[in-house]
Amino acid sequence: MTLLRPMLALLLAAMLAACSATNMGRMEVDEDGQTITKVYSSNSLLASRISVQDLKQKTVGDLLYIQAALENDWKFELDFQYKFKWFDKDGFEQAPEGQPWRQVVMAGRSQNSVQAVAPNPSAVRFEIWVRE
Repeated sequence: MTLLRPMLALLLAAMLAACSATNMGRMEVDEDGQTITKVYSSNSLLASRISVQDLKQKTVGDLLYIQAALENDWKFELDFQYKFKWFDKDGFEQAPEGQPWRQVVMAGRSQNSVQAVAPNPSAVRFEIWVRE
């Protein structure tokens, strides 16, 4: 019983910390068109469970089109939201209110393709943000 109490307190503290963290990740393409496929998160647990396996971009008319294959590296289902943010060459976000959060549920060890089209021709860089 004396060992059980500290273990329960540690477990509760870990669960509360995980619930309160804001989960954000990002992937970018720099101005030279070089793909940066790192995933960042304020929750290291989420960052360790989602990776980018493939990132493609093309121009459709004068708009940037992006497709990313996200992979759930964890053996259990993940339920999270993602959103694309678009930036001009000077780093100003383009149409921030026009980009909704989208829900995705991924089975363990699965991949899911996400995609978006830039809101206007001045968007030359993007980030993909994720949260629980």
